Amino acid sequence: MKALCCLLTSLLTACAPNILVVDEAGSPVPDATVVPLSRGFSWPSKRTGNDGGVFIHQDIPTIENVRAYKTGYQPSEMVNYDLPKPITIVLQKSDRE
Repeated sequence: MKALCCLLTSLLTACAPNILVVDEAGSPVPDATVVPLSRGFSWPSKRTGNDGGVFIHQDIPTIENVRAYKTGYQPSEMVNYDLPKPITIVLQKSDRE
């Protein structure tokens, strides 16, 4: 039973968001699109949840950068995926709406 609890805990921890998308005030940005990028390859994008978080699994080819965007916000710069997790990406509100 103790081994099962340890296994479940490690599985839940492994799926915790490792990318957080927030606005300038630090509030979560739900439903933002996060795109993992490798040299010459774009992974399928993922959407953030209500907490502004998403889990991006490192795969082969290796993910080098991530980028986030959402309508009403300026797209983020490319962010190095090797930074300590969770990585926080700040989106700035767009002047055009």
